[in-house]
Amino acid sequence: MTSSSDGKHPLGSKKDQAYIKEYIESHPDNRMAWYLLGKQYERNGEQGKANYCFKEAGDIYHAFENVPRLSEEIEELAENTERQQAASHISRNGKKRIGIAILLFLLLGSIAGEVKAPSRMYPASVESEAGEAKDDAISKKKDVHLPNGALSIPSQAGILVPEQDDAAFGHALKDAKHIASKVNHVHYLLHIRTHQQWWMWKAPLRPDYRLSADSNGQNIVVTPLQGKQCKCDADRVQASSFVQQWMPRSVERLVAKSALTAVLQMNDQAPKQWSKLASKYPNNVVSGITPQIAQAYDEIAASYMSHMKKAKQIAPKKAKQQALQNIWSDESDPFREPMRILVDRKHHRLAVVSGKIMLRNYKVGLGGKRTPLGSFRITEKVVDPNGSSIGDFGSRGMTLSDTLYAIHGTNEPDSIGLDKSLGCVRMSKEDVEELFDMVPIGTEVVIGSDILPEELLVPDKDSRYRLNLSPKQDNLNKRYRWL
Repeated sequence: MTSSSDGKHPLGSKKDQAYIKEYIESHPDNRMAWYLLGKQYERNGEQGKANYCFKEAGDIYHAFENVPRLSEEIEELAENTERQQAASHISRNGKKRIGIAILLFLLLGSIAGEVKAPSRMYPASVESEAGEAKDDAISKKKDVHLPNGALSIPSQAGILVPEQDDAAFGHALKDAKHIASKVNHVHYLLHIRTHQQWWMWKAPLRPDYRLSADSNGQNIVVTPLQGKQCKCDADRVQASSFVQQWMPRSVERLVAKSALTAVLQMNDQAPKQWSKLASKYPNNVVSGITPQIAQAYDEIAASYMSHMKKAKQIAPKKAKQQALQNIWSDESDPFREPMRILVDRKHHRLAVVSGKIMLRNYKVGLGGKRTPLGSFRITEKVVDPNGSSIGDFGSRGMTLSDTLYAIHGTNEPDSIGLDKSLGCVRMSKEDVEELFDMVPIGTEVVIGSDILPEELLVPDKDSRYRLNLSPKQDNLNKRYRWL
């Protein structure tokens, strides 16, 4: 589908103007759309309406008012970027300007329908100031398995795009260049809601755009999947099916990577199989096993081993560090850092995060100032502390840095959200059992104040992360006296 724009002004027809107005009705916070509508009114001599739209556009209007014709600007910016990249210097203003230009180009695609964007217009060094670049994820369909333990290349992948972050579309467009030469590959731009500084990982994420290569592998086709004008029911169904399978698989890979990283922090080597980590107490680094997590770990461990073999001439410590960096820089996953646990004394919250992505935010009971601030690690995990699932510490317990502080269950559910403990972190049965399955021994735990939002992020019962519990994870030889 091509736009009805004339040669001088993108989206220059009355039909396009009506479409932008309709688009704004559904996306009133999209400043770029307001700017484009204002330019339409300005061309038609309706300056009053144009000024109103420019006011709604805010800094997008100011950024573009001195920019020449779009096609010339993008070409010029691309050429400038290549020259600057060769000189190993790109100014902050240049980055921002390029990111905004690419954003406009992509937004025009979202309004006009399917748009062919020459891949040469995606300069490889473009990075805006809106966040970390290249947040893409694993696919759901057939993978091409590479030799020597290399990670598989997905035929479908996801790219996280935070809400109300226009410049993130520039990042997404930059990432899309990778599929320009892969005709059978599809990327989905997935809308993820933000809260404060966090990206909230809550199913289902909404697929906003479908990016694919044309038959020649030279151009990117951008297909919007939302809005009244979208005649894409089949594409939308396919995208939703992809998201339903991709999200849990991405979490499985995060858990597998976090476990591998935690083991390597404690030992020189890590087992090749997940089952070796799911042993009886006290070697229960992880709590259990499923076929899905075992497969994810096998792939990741094989990739790690492959990189270690290639680094035989490097010092072991440095080789291990580089191999782990390679694992976490994998562009087929949205998560780029091991899981951490954050505890907020002020709001009585415990969150599981990976970088800026928040997977869970539970309500917990604490001990006020008796709950210590600082950084800890999970050094022990035990099922049914003191031999009971209904005792003082509930059905699960996780010791913090070999102290008397722990994260555990409780037989006083009414204390959740209050300062009733002597310093430990209390959780409800469902929450502590899910956390026990998600995080391995070695996971970092940071306790602070006013570091988490109050908004809860807890899946429904059927969407909880659970493993098939391995036997003999209790410890009847010890009487726990957590605070």
